[in-house]
Amino acid sequence: MIAAHLGEVKAKMAAACKSAGREIDSVQLVAISKTKPISLINEAVAAGQMSFGENYVQEALEKFQIRPEL
Repeated sequence: MIAAHLGEVKAKMAAACKSAGREIDSVQLVAISKTKPISLINEAVAAGQMSFGENYVQEALEKFQIRPEL
């Protein structure tokens, strides 16, 4: 499910970039992972998402201990 949603968002991003005359490489998708369990983050990573945003450092640190490559 996350992979399908991620694909939809990336397609919309590509269309917006094309419309604006920008290269898709000039923008970055940051997935919001606040309050989300690590299982969903793992699913997003498996689908190719590597940038995540958190509200609280404490929550981010817990997740970074499990997924240090993020």
